[in-house]
Amino acid sequence: LLVKLVDGDGKAALITGCDTGFGNMLARNLSQQGFLVFAGCLDSNSEGAMVLKKCRNVRILQLDVTKDSQVDEALEAVKRDLGSRVLWAVVANAGIPNSGLIEWMTMESIVRVFDVNVFGVVRVAKKFLPLLKRSKGRVVIVTSVYASYTFPLATAYCMSKYASLSLVDGLRREMYGKGVDVIAIEPTLFKTAINDNVGSLQAIQRDLKKQAPEVLADYTEAEVMNWLKSASTYYSYSMRENPQEVVDQMISAVRETDPKTCYPATGPLEYASLCLLRILPDEAVDYLILGIRKLIILLC
Repeated sequence: LLVKLVDGDGKAALITGCDTGFGNMLARNLSQQGFLVFAGCLDSNSEGAMVLKKCRNVRILQLDVTKDSQVDEALEAVKRDLGSRVLWAVVANAGIPNSGLIEWMTMESIVRVFDVNVFGVVRVAKKFLPLLKRSKGRVVIVTSVYASYTFPLATAYCMSKYASLSLVDGLRREMYGKGVDVIAIEPTLFKTAINDNVGSLQAIQRDLKKQAPEVLADYTEAEVMNWLKSASTYYSYSMRENPQEVVDQMISAVRETDPKTCYPATGPLEYASLCLLRILPDEAVDYLILGIRKLIILLC
């Protein structure tokens, strides 16, 4: 079927998390397609921000989505620089990973991942919805395939992505009659800067050392290493190489005149596995995940 795309002329898009990865690539792609891009960066002087500054139609914004003041300033900057354009899309891409068993992690680490991956999305969406209502535009939220099922060692991260997907569904229904589409992007693991330290031994050990003595006493060094080996092997096996696969889905979400509610970005085998996990009883999924982990440890 022929898919109709909106023209970027006269339209602007705000993207969060543009220092690296999907956000940086999307900013460059949309600017080349005629959109004025407001690229929110955690560090407006980062290497990625410097690259974007050289692009036509890109405005760099200092934007830490955990800070209300910076979200407020971003809104004022967008209003000031829109000119005759309309804000067509807000892409909530900023996110962080974290790893570790829940019992190993500090509350600070757990709260941090929610502040970025959930509350950061809410902060940005709430502030920019009035502009999007005027343009009959859209909110695009990057969730994850891990919003559908939870793996041990990534429980806190998966919880945050479940929450962000719930936000997509709820906000989409709240926007009925207001003309604003709310869309999810569901990527699997891809080789981007954000995933460079997924399963980092140093980060996990740092959190572990802060736990109560009875927690530390219950996990031997060998047990910790077995968890990390299984996670590292899974990540290296399942990470996809080409992040443009995700960016292409993000572009479709921004530009298609009749967008879907969700754009997955996974390989065919993983997609089939996900569909299977969604329909199996919990006990069967638990057994499968435990079996996969044991097999990985055996092969390491």
